[in-house]
Amino acid sequence: MILKAIFSFFLGTLLILAFEPFNFWIFSLIIPFLILITLEKQNPKVSFILGYFFGLGFWLIGIFWIENSINVYGGANVFAASFLTIVLSMFLSLFQGLIFFTYSFLRNDNFLTRLFLFPSVWVLSEWLREFLFSGFPWLYVGYTSIDNFFISGFIPVAGIFGMSFIIVLLSSLALEFTKSVKKLSSSSIILCSSLVLLICLSNIFLIRVDWTTSTNEIDIVVIQPNIGIKEKWTSSGKRESTDIMGGFLIKESPRLINKAETPKLFFFPEVFLPGQFSNFGFYLKPFLTLTEKANIGVIAGTLSKNEENDEIYNSLISFGNLKGQYRKERLVPFGEYVPYSFFNYFFNFFNFSRPEVSAAVNNELIMGNGYSIFASICYEVSFQDLFFKYAPQSNLLFSASNDAWFGETIGPHQHLQIARFRAAENRKPLIRSTTSGISAVINERGGIIDLIEIDDEVSKRNNPQELSLKINLFKGTTPVNSYGKMPIIILLLTILMVSSYLKLRKIRENK
Repeated sequence: MILKAIFSFFLGTLLILAFEPFNFWIFSLIIPFLILITLEKQNPKVSFILGYFFGLGFWLIGIFWIENSINVYGGANVFAASFLTIVLSMFLSLFQGLIFFTYSFLRNDNFLTRLFLFPSVWVLSEWLREFLFSGFPWLYVGYTSIDNFFISGFIPVAGIFGMSFIIVLLSSLALEFTKSVKKLSSSSIILCSSLVLLICLSNIFLIRVDWTTSTNEIDIVVIQPNIGIKEKWTSSGKRESTDIMGGFLIKESPRLINKAETPKLFFFPEVFLPGQFSNFGFYLKPFLTLTEKANIGVIAGTLSKNEENDEIYNSLISFGNLKGQYRKERLVPFGEYVPYSFFNYFFNFFNFSRPEVSAAVNNELIMGNGYSIFASICYEVSFQDLFFKYAPQSNLLFSASNDAWFGETIGPHQHLQIARFRAAENRKPLIRSTTSGISAVINERGGIIDLIEIDDEVSKRNNPQELSLKINLFKGTTPVNSYGKMPIIILLLTILMVSSYLKLRKIRENK
């Protein structure tokens, strides 16, 4: 039992290698296969323990970058930060324990159940994690499919939960095929082989489909200011931010003389202007006329205030040839708001300051002449529902972030992988601007056109960097845009109910 728990823990740590920055996506197929072998003939109680240790290995390695944020910027010492990260990992591990327990409890000798039950409970646990206890939609195994050329064509059709299902289903098929070979069961061998072949052949067709169509071309500039978080909120940091913006915009003044017709858009990261936008109005006023006449659009992160109730929002404002504002809808638990009043005691105990940002609802696209931009902020890129809501009407996606909280850990790389998946899922290009990396321009299929790496000198100097290039806008929708995630969730719940019925019937027959 102890050896199996250690092995499960080891498998959990290995699964992280399937994600960025490692990107050994083949592990996302191998690890579930090995898990299924480990769970053979285990009772539900033992399976839960194995699942819990698997989750513990997975989460401890996968999200330990949170410790950097709590320690460096949250005011906690390294021991408190590590303790809090371990506690979160222990909590999240319960989801893996639930997967393994449910699978072991409901499995039976029915062929379809053997194939589809484990993928179903795996994905349903990811779905629960999306909204339960404020939600943590991170490290879904489906994200590893972005570079998996065997199945990546399904992304705009199946979405993130569908891709997770396909990956774990392939592992189930591999196990069933192995058993069938040992038993010399030709019918099972043919069926498993046929299903794998069907998935691969369908992928060849789907990967060639252009779900969206290219429209006009625009010039874009992505700014990565590389200003440290602590410095950013000082008076010198605020001056540095405004000087960076002014410097990049003044460089474009020759466009006034040349009367450039091609629009040019500048993208600045989350809370690039540190403070309420109204405090920067005087400084920005000279640039409003310049940007409009030079056919320049600007989107920049800042804070905005609702004058009616004094609520503060994490926002993206636009000016020049762009009109509109986006206020963040999905906030980071504990980072931007306290989800439950109980945790006020937690903040008191560790002497942390309470976040004071409010969540917005019913945003609109940021619009310009010939383009419409769905802009999201940081953590929101992991919520596909937001993209289902706004992306179909857009022709360009933008994600502003501040991954400086996580330093040179694997966190920013995982964040970029999620952004790439959103682009592929919606088949529209996505611009990613971050405070200190990784900033990127991503094409409509999730491929990276160009990027700026993490600035490892951000705490020592200010070194703003930029990406300047041309991209095409895309219009249209993908199948998953049209029907959302509910069809796959209903399918998975149906499989779970059928498996429960078959298990109940078997129990009655054995009485």
